[in-house]
Amino acid sequence: MAAEAYLYLPDECWECVFKFLNNHEVDKDNSYFKFPNITSLALKRGFHRNSNAFRGDRNAFLHQISRLPLKLTSLDLTSQVFIPADGLRDFSQNITTLTSLNFSDMDSIKISDMLLIADCFPSLEELDIGRIAIFHDQNSFIDGIKTLSLALSKLRKINLSTHSYMTDECLFHLFNNCKFLEEVIIFDCFNITNVGIVYALCERPKFKSLHFTNRTDNCSNLLDILRNCPSLSNIKMKYPYQYMWEESVDNSNSLMVVSPQLETLCLAGNTWLSDESIIIFASIFPNLQLLDLSYCNKISEGICEVLKRCGKIRHLNLSYCSKVKLFGMNFEAPKLEVLNLSHRRVNNAQLHVISKSCPRLLQLSLENCNYVSNTGVKHVAENCIQLREINLKNCQKVHPKVVDSMIFSRPTLRKIIVPPRYRYRFNDGERELLCHGCLLC
Repeated sequence: MAAEAYLYLPDECWECVFKFLNNHEVDKDNSYFKFPNITSLALKRGFHRNSNAFRGDRNAFLHQISRLPLKLTSLDLTSQVFIPADGLRDFSQNITTLTSLNFSDMDSIKISDMLLIADCFPSLEELDIGRIAIFHDQNSFIDGIKTLSLALSKLRKINLSTHSYMTDECLFHLFNNCKFLEEVIIFDCFNITNVGIVYALCERPKFKSLHFTNRTDNCSNLLDILRNCPSLSNIKMKYPYQYMWEESVDNSNSLMVVSPQLETLCLAGNTWLSDESIIIFASIFPNLQLLDLSYCNKISEGICEVLKRCGKIRHLNLSYCSKVKLFGMNFEAPKLEVLNLSHRRVNNAQLHVISKSCPRLLQLSLENCNYVSNTGVKHVAENCIQLREINLKNCQKVHPKVVDSMIFSRPTLRKIIVPPRYRYRFNDGERELLCHGCLLC
């Protein structure tokens, strides 16, 4: 097939495929054509001509799928124009094993779609209807979310990001009715208040993961949430860029809360965060394993104190943190495995300090770090003896020949995103590189 050809099958071809599968399902002599282990199906919308996404009639396709003896548990209909209601009804009547449904990034959703989900899929444990435009009567959606919460009694995880109709009352109904609820994503639901979040969390004392948009200029809402839900182990707090307030940290209240259970904290884009605030976080979250501070451009030396106090951090994202300084890492970060320093002014001297302090590093991203040269990369290859992946994309001062030398000097490497001007030539030398099992991208 020509390289420019795209993977598209017309409806007639799909019909032939399903007839073929159905015929062989009842043929004992051809049992090798059975597919009992298929549990997940994704029908994603194609935006480009060369995309291999599904382009056929979704309703007809789901109708055909419903006739097969499958035990699907996951259905992904991401980025569709609309929800294929007729096909889903047929699907739900014959395939009753579904526990995960994804409608995220739809062009729009109607109240009838919400009621259809409640009626057809009562066994759902995960529902993603985030990032969908709400054009219809928002008051009807308030009733819809109440109906949904009553119908989906087994729900554990739900994404309602950008559902502008969501209020504190809606959130309370969700937490109160879904007894097994563990994770809620409510980014950009601006009618939900911090008080409403705290009030709802009181209904689910074993709740684990919350993703929300922070509209305050301090840490008080985060601390209130932790006081009222001590079981939380994963928090992602987004900050709307249109708000540019100055930070205000209440130290006396902050130190009253210690949350040893919190393992994941994402504060990406919270531009008000300073060294003082992240040092407070280090005091109250001693067992952090993942910390995302990307785009927090007021942080500088404080990150060293965080790493010193939180010795269990395995994954640290400092991309786009323009002021972060790591010269103070005169100690070892014993468990740090993934470090993202992309789009920062990290130089060879900083990289040398990092490589000595993080000997167990597995993945390092230096994308667009224009002050890093061959010297800094060689420090990493020499000192990070377990390194498996490194990203050197757009590192203008890193010579292409360094890639070959890294593979030989650090045999643990399995993936290198190469610097500019690197040219892969399949000669005898390259064959030898391939034998080391390192993928060059």
